[in-house]
Amino acid sequence: MSQLLQRTGTASTNSFFKVKVLKFWDGFLHLLFPSSCICCQGELIQSEKSCCSNCKSELPFTRFELYEEETDLDQLFWGRVNIDSTFSLLYYEKTNSVKPILQALKYKGRSDVGIEFGEMIGNVLKDHPKFNSIEAFVPVPIHIKKRYTRGYNQSEMIAKGMANVWSVKVAPNLISKSKHTGSQTTLGRFKRWDNVENLFTVNHEMEQFKHIAIVDDVVTTGATLESIVRSIREIYPSIQISVISLALTK
Repeated sequence: MSQLLQRTGTASTNSFFKVKVLKFWDGFLHLLFPSSCICCQGELIQSEKSCCSNCKSELPFTRFELYEEETDLDQLFWGRVNIDSTFSLLYYEKTNSVKPILQALKYKGRSDVGIEFGEMIGNVLKDHPKFNSIEAFVPVPIHIKKRYTRGYNQSEMIAKGMANVWSVKVAPNLISKSKHTGSQTTLGRFKRWDNVENLFTVNHEMEQFKHIAIVDDVVTTGATLESIVRSIREIYPSIQISVISLALTK
């Protein structure tokens, strides 16, 4: 027994010193290579990740989690497709502080930004009654060519961040994109719809779920999400579908 206690005490001591060494090393690296806020370019303190506390406090949060009536995102899909619940964390405009967050995530290789803000979404929604029955996070798919160029699917990073704080699996292979369409940034609503109609294939493993959440980075016209939901409902009409995004174009 005494030997067991001694070994346990030694392991506990080693673990303590290991944590101390890692914290010291992280602090040393931060001192040598200080990180900058992606929004204001100011230096981040050690506890901050990609966006400083001051910039985060000034972000245009939608507060949709507090709404009892329909939100702007709910209304976007009225008369188009049946979606059970929707949520966006932030409002996006070309002039506000959300733009550098999306640019870093999509074009500057900052997959960590998606995980960080995904965790924020997870903390907001994990106990929300509209979303607590979700069984899988399904990222909006990107074509394999774009994934190769970017190195990751930005929506999947958001989903992974949500899964870090919410016991729900990320299921990136339930929906696939059949061809490369290029950027839709400059397209209007109807051209966007033409661009994504019949683009998505649904995996038969979808049938094991009763409630899924489609995860996107930013919702503009909703054409991509509409096409995905239609593809799912053609095969599984009774499945409950929610939509969760980092941002919504205002």
